[in-house]
Amino acid sequence: MQHVPRRRVSAMKIAIIGAGGAGLCAGRHCLDENVSVDIFEQTGNVGGTWNYTDSTGCDENGVPIHSSMYKGLRTNLPKELMAFEDFPYPDRQKSYLPQEDVLAYIRNYTEKFQIEPHIKFYKRVVEIEPRDDLWLVEIEDVKSKQKETGRYDAIIVCNGHYKDPFTPEISGADNFAGRVRHSHDYRSPDCYKDKKVLILGAGPSGLDISQQVLAVAAKVYLSHKSKAVLPLPDSLEQKPLVTRLNGSRAFFEDGTSEEIDDILFCTGYNYTFPFLSSTCGVKIVDNYVHPLYKQIVSIEHPTLAFIGLPFTVCPFPLFDIQVRFFLSTLNGHFELPSKHDMLKELDEEIEKKSGVPVRKYHHLGVNQGCYFEDLAGTARIKRVPPVINKLYLRVRMSRNLTDCFRIINDESWEQVY
Repeated sequence: MQHVPRRRVSAMKIAIIGAGGAGLCAGRHCLDENVSVDIFEQTGNVGGTWNYTDSTGCDENGVPIHSSMYKGLRTNLPKELMAFEDFPYPDRQKSYLPQEDVLAYIRNYTEKFQIEPHIKFYKRVVEIEPRDDLWLVEIEDVKSKQKETGRYDAIIVCNGHYKDPFTPEISGADNFAGRVRHSHDYRSPDCYKDKKVLILGAGPSGLDISQQVLAVAAKVYLSHKSKAVLPLPDSLEQKPLVTRLNGSRAFFEDGTSEEIDDILFCTGYNYTFPFLSSTCGVKIVDNYVHPLYKQIVSIEHPTLAFIGLPFTVCPFPLFDIQVRFFLSTLNGHFELPSKHDMLKELDEEIEKKSGVPVRKYHHLGVNQGCYFEDLAGTARIKRVPPVINKLYLRVRMSRNLTDCFRIINDESWEQVY
């Protein structure tokens, strides 16, 4: 499977794994190309991680809960950066939205582009294996537990990356006297009432959750690696990284220690693809997924693609251009370089990241504009409007959840209030 089969893309059959935002976007663009698609979703809902549930652990069918949504969550990006280009949110809404509004948007997108008839609900992908220029996909019905196998010309993996919690190793954690959990299982601050809580991680979820917990807890300590003091309430005490735990006491890099009742890790997630057989040739080393061309296409098997791996980005614009990039390699609009040249380019990209921790290789942040432009220029496809990155840089510099923005055109935006 070193080369994409030379056949009309409309004659292909593609399997899409997951019916979250990325999977639905992939389905929409495949249907635009008149491609036959099956979208496999192990729950009964579209929207992936945007579905809220009180439950943690596994659902009624024994499927691990995918969602990391918690009560009161609002987007940390304005809706103008959370939209597919040709499907805006209603104008009446503010820029920073609650979870339920984003889920409603995704459901409306599904209905608008008539994607739902192509979704196979309650179907868990058990194994994917390359076989004679095709892909064998084994599926299990999560209710009946019956299995079946299908054959596909291409695979688009859209299973998200907010379901396998990453918890750093801390000396003494196994013997910590209190309760330890990851933000994946956080739903509300109620269980922390009158507790002394240590929260690790100052990403968007850590900052948001720490202030929710602050409202009910006796004391909240936020441990993070930033050398600067973050602009947070004075009552939220900031601490450097934890070096070890002993009983109910946490010790920090600055030599201080505190008595703690509970610990909450807001430390991110691991990429995981348990359904990919070893013959797929995809490896994960310290959360770096490789070897992939442009963080999308498997170099070993170019009819296998991953959508949404880059993080600290505008997610829906990312999904859109990544899907269009991959489909352009299938429909003949863009011919992939040779395996040798793709590996060479990958090596050059890794060299540029010298000094960057491996876990950060899929991080984009301020580089997402260059990434979008590279994808568009390489495959000669429609660009992500530059205004998306311009507004992202503004929001990244100063984030106020009461701000409201409006996109004027592909180049310009304005702050309404």
